[in-house]
Amino acid sequence: MPKFIFDSLPQISLRLSALLLASLLLVAQAFGQTSNQSASPAPPTPASSPKTPPVVLPDKLTETWRALGASKTLGATESAVLPDGEILTEYDLQTLTNRTYTNGQSRITVEIFTLGYPSSAYGLLTFNRETLASNRQEFQSGRYLISVASEKPATTIDASLLAALKQMFPSSAEDVPSLPSQLPTQNKIANSERYVVGAAALARLQGFSELKEIVSFTGGAEAVTANYNNGNGQMRVLIVEYHTPQLATDGFANLQKYFDGLSQEEKTRRILKRVGNFAIFAVGVQDQSAADVIIRQIKYAPKVYWEGSQLRDIPLSFRPPDEVAVNEAEQTARVLIRTFYWIGVMLLSALSLGILTGGTFFYWRRHRRRKLGLDDLFSDAGGTVRLNLDEYLLSEEKPVVKQIGKGDQ
Repeated sequence: MPKFIFDSLPQISLRLSALLLASLLLVAQAFGQTSNQSASPAPPTPASSPKTPPVVLPDKLTETWRALGASKTLGATESAVLPDGEILTEYDLQTLTNRTYTNGQSRITVEIFTLGYPSSAYGLLTFNRETLASNRQEFQSGRYLISVASEKPATTIDASLLAALKQMFPSSAEDVPSLPSQLPTQNKIANSERYVVGAAALARLQGFSELKEIVSFTGGAEAVTANYNNGNGQMRVLIVEYHTPQLATDGFANLQKYFDGLSQEEKTRRILKRVGNFAIFAVGVQDQSAADVIIRQIKYAPKVYWEGSQLRDIPLSFRPPDEVAVNEAEQTARVLIRTFYWIGVMLLSALSLGILTGGTFFYWRRHRRRKLGLDDLFSDAGGTVRLNLDEYLLSEEKPVVKQIGKGDQ
């Protein structure tokens, strides 16, 4: 068998191996850069707002109104000893910040009440309406109640100063809880609504002070009252909303027991009714038929919502998706997808390069054999080594066969 020496075969093999290695290195480098970009930490997101963010009043509100001294802040414990401390505690007061301003001629005091929830701020706003002095104005912004009072009782508060404060603390229709919207509008006296969340505030409302031991606010019950023109006077309507049918049943039973203990004359001036989870109680009724028309307009329309400054204030089963968690999940998914993608690319590249290299060797050797005129010769070992041992192992002479039992022939 002739011996063939392929001078260029080692060079081609070395070049193909270097090409394969370089390709794999480039793919690995690209995969590493993509993974690093995907796994790089996201930009820091603002931290969740604290439970009681500090309220900072500026040194000047307008060009003419400037502060006198620094602002003062009282916490919930310190505010509890104020004249209306029990009411403030009931509405979940967090901090009370005040600062005095002057325009050179008069002074005004700005007080910022920071409550736990927007509904608490709305409740305190409505509670103060009845006793609000003529030299004081208040408005709500989220869970902040802003109160502005002039030094002299007969002084009108500067409109530009109020405009500056309202720009700093904008109001929203979402600040009002849903329960006051259940009050009928027919014959209702404007700005007579009172939103209460505890017995202390209820005891201070005219016509309902006797219910402070009857109505239980356990379980997050809330109440709203309003005055209505009825007959020759006014009647007051109280709606107590309980958050479960069981609490509504127990609360209405207490009111019914109280109502049954009244005299017949007192019963004619009162109305007690239950609608869904609402317990409706009206006092000062003069025209029974007109009062019934108003009370029949009250419909129980449940609305589920949670208030709070942080996402964890909402129960987990009703919690909307957390944007931070969703972003982290998306980044993790992208990293995994890109990882498996580049692994597939590397495997496909290795397979393609293997096929290319093997095909190149095969067709290169075939070209060499054709060039040397050996293409028709059999080569079961790829043209490398072949041992022709058949002619040595097999003899062409007739073999001698000896049969046992017949003797020699």
